[in-house]
Amino acid sequence: LNTMLTPGQTCYLSIDLEDYKHATMLDMGLEPRTNPEQSWRGVNRILAVLRETESHPALTLFTTGQVARNQPDLVREMAAQGHEIGCHSDQHENVYTLTRSGFLHNLLRAKDSLETAGGQRVVGFRAPNFSIDDRTSWAYPVLAEAGFTYDSSVASSRRRTTAEPYDVLRLPEGELVEFPIYRHVLAGNQGIRVIGGTYFRLLPLELIVMLMKKSASLGYVPLIYLHAADADDQPSPVRWNEMSRLPYLSRCAWSLRQQQWLVGAQSVADKLRAILALFPHQGPMHRALPTHAAVR
Repeated sequence: LNTMLTPGQTCYLSIDLEDYKHATMLDMGLEPRTNPEQSWRGVNRILAVLRETESHPALTLFTTGQVARNQPDLVREMAAQGHEIGCHSDQHENVYTLTRSGFLHNLLRAKDSLETAGGQRVVGFRAPNFSIDDRTSWAYPVLAEAGFTYDSSVASSRRRTTAEPYDVLRLPEGELVEFPIYRHVLAGNQGIRVIGGTYFRLLPLELIVMLMKKSASLGYVPLIYLHAADADDQPSPVRWNEMSRLPYLSRCAWSLRQQQWLVGAQSVADKLRAILALFPHQGPMHRALPTHAAVR
């Protein structure tokens, strides 16, 4: 793989930290339960690999307000270790399911919870499932209104021409910096976000490296996003009996879907170790902000 490396290539590694069981049960329409042990296991496994590399030792954790309220010790410890705490919505809601006023309320509640738990200012946001898109262009001014400096929710296939890893959106509410993620189009409207989550677990290492190189050639700094559940070596999905309120076919569908989410978790650490040797991680994303934006 070393022969595939172009000098100067780097990446940003980040963790999208929702409570897997809580968020999944909410999606199922069930009364959610928390699973703090899984969050700790997955995060620690990712950070253990990072510490083995020559990359920057700190990263950005895009975390939900629910995690901050239910696991303030986790958020506090991550901040104490020097990691940046970003916002990942309040309970992992997709932005397109919210109204403008609902999104603002969601952001402010999450931001308050995260800042209380972590003791640091929260300036970055990433939408669950990258759910800021053509349906939700109204989200950018809401982010600026809520006091965010940057966003990292947009998946794009266009070639970038700026040397910076971000774009600057000029809004009536002020500037908002956007760190876009490259979306590799396969056919029609199907594509791969480069790279994280299910893609990171299922795709072979050689293909991941190829996609990251393609991303870099088009002007992107590759953004690796991993969830705690992606790296958990003791998976604990929502069990059949926990879904007893759901119709039978729905329970079957959710069981199959969760099995898909578990495939490849054992390979995450080895893949990440190899990738960071080729694309060193640059550190928390807020460090890249233009000076005038960083101090806003």
